[in-house]
Amino acid sequence: MPEIVPSNGALGARIEGLDRATANEPAVAAMLNQALAEHLLVVVPGAPMTVEQTRDFARAFGKPQTQLLRYKRSGAVPEVSVMVSTLMADGTTDKTAIRAEDWHTDDSYFATPAKATLLHSIEIPSHGGSTWFCNMHSVYEALPEATKKRIEGRRAVHGYDTPRARNRPSPRTPEEIAETPDVEHPLVRTHPVTGRKALYLNPNRLDRIVGMERAESDALLDELADEARKPRHHFGHVWQVGDIVVWDNRATMHRVMIDYPMGEKRIMQRVLIEGDRPV
Repeated sequence: MPEIVPSNGALGARIEGLDRATANEPAVAAMLNQALAEHLLVVVPGAPMTVEQTRDFARAFGKPQTQLLRYKRSGAVPEVSVMVSTLMADGTTDKTAIRAEDWHTDDSYFATPAKATLLHSIEIPSHGGSTWFCNMHSVYEALPEATKKRIEGRRAVHGYDTPRARNRPSPRTPEEIAETPDVEHPLVRTHPVTGRKALYLNPNRLDRIVGMERAESDALLDELADEARKPRHHFGHVWQVGDIVVWDNRATMHRVMIDYPMGEKRIMQRVLIEGDRPV
């Protein structure tokens, strides 16, 4: 069996010696999913893969789903999105790349967000562009008891866009708008595998706390986000070509460092894994 090597950070593990072609064998898939639940982030080094190979590898973690924005889907393999975050001097950099600079978790604007996200590096810049991850279990556990009691049982509204986000998202087609009404999720969710509680934040999508006036809601969300920004909860992944990184959206946030050279290609393949309603 492959070896699971934990990182020295707040989350994450590297899977050494894995033959990616065996990922869907029951024992290997079980190992990968357990590692994901325990470490919240797994890194699998290797060579670049085709979109078909990426989709097939992702099936070890569950059922791949198509992402909302059609323009990102990869033709004959719509479960794989091609994420181009190359910085363009003419200002045409994809909006998704710019918004990814802020802490977020994927898919929270759906009633059933993605369980996990797989990102596979195809082309990367000569330097910069690392992805940072935040352990939302440890963020919740670090909160004062008074704050935990204050947010217990609270729900929050998530939407495709919110004035709280620093940057606006990519525009949606009428079909995509119809698929993304605002939804409510608990502020604290319980991981279905480990039973641990995690703070469920998404500054790019989380609009307000249900039952609170806007000013009170904004102040509390800002207070919670301040704890999540503390480095003790973080781990940064420095990309190598061919890396596969899978993270658990049920208990993490992530962000990209926009510190790589203008015009140097940064192209990834992404797969979202179907999840369950947060509880």
